[in-house]
Parts: sequence; structure tokens; C-alpha cells
Amino acid sequence: MDYDETNMSQTDRTRRTILDAAVRALTRDSGATLSAVAAEAGVGRATVHRYFPQRTDLLHALAEDAIDQLSRTIDACRPDEGAVPDVLRRLAEVILPLADEQRFLEIGATVWDLPDLVDRWYSSTAVVEKVVRRGHDEGVVRPDLPVAWVTDLFVGALWTAAEAVRDGRIARNDAAGLVVGTVLEGVRPR
Repeated sequence: MDYDETNMSQTDRTRRTILDAAVRALTRDSGATLSAVAAEAGVGRATVHRYFPQRTDLLHALAEDAIDQLSRTIDACRPDEGAVPDVLRRLAEVILPLADEQRFLEIGATVWDLPDLVDRWYSSTAVVEKVVRRGHDEGVVRPDLPVAWVTDLFVGALWTAAEAVRDGRIARNDAAGLVVGTVLEGVRPR
């Protein structure tokens, strides 16, 4: 993850180092221990425990961090500008590269057992809902399909495409187009 470390304290830099290492470790092995994260970060296990006493503390911090990054990325892609298909394509293009870094979110309920994390996730996808709602208004998206359903379909297609890229089943350069084309064809008015 890209962060400007020039204005960060040593404590913040160490925490950032641990979080980045945890993403790498958990992406390789969803069961990675705090000891494995410490080794990946190049710090002692006690240092990791000082910042994150339990593995669940680390997972929650990672989820918060991932949602922050996702929200910043979505906001930066100008979701209010352009035709709905173009906006969805831009969203797909900026979100798909995050999928590898955020793969640890698939760990399961441990990450999502705090209601505020779930609320923050849906807040971050509210921008996509707004685009889909605009698609309803402009006649690009079937009006009989709930906005939440089309949004979840789009987000699910993104994660599916990211997995297919990781597995070598589709080319990275084709992924955004496949997601948008498939979703829009499936939700296009009859």
C-alpha cells in the first residue's frame, strides 16, 4: 500500500510496516500467525504484540485499513463524472488492483464480526450504489432490479474477476471490461 511516510512518527511507521507485512503474509497463508507477520515485517514478535495484542486485533485493523484504502481509491476515480458504463469501468479498473492486497478480507467472519466494519464496508460501496441509481434514472440499468442487488453483483464480479486473474484464467487487462460488460448486459433493460 502506498503511504507518505514523511509526516509519520516512528510509531506510525512501525504500525504501517506491520500492517503491510500482515497483508503479504495473510495473502500467502490466511492462517498466518502473529509470529509469521513479525518475521515478514522484520520486527520481533513482542513488537507486533505491542501494537496488536491478539490476531483478531490485527485482522480488524487490516480491515479498517483496507476499507480506508478502498474509499480513497473510489473517491479518486471521479464517480460522478461521465456515463454510467464509463464510471463502472473506471471503478473496476481502480478496484481490481486492490484485490490482491485485500484478499485477506476473505478470511471469513473473524474480520467481519464488528458491526462498524460491516457498516463502513457498505458506506464505501455507497458510491457504487449512487452510480447504479443513476443508471436506473438514465435507463442503462433495469428499473426492476434493486440498486443494492446490482451493486452487490458488481462488487462480487470484481472479486471473482480478481480471483480468475490470480489463477491465470483471464488476463489482467481484460478483467475490468469483462466485469462491466457482464454486469451491464445482465442488468440492461429488455
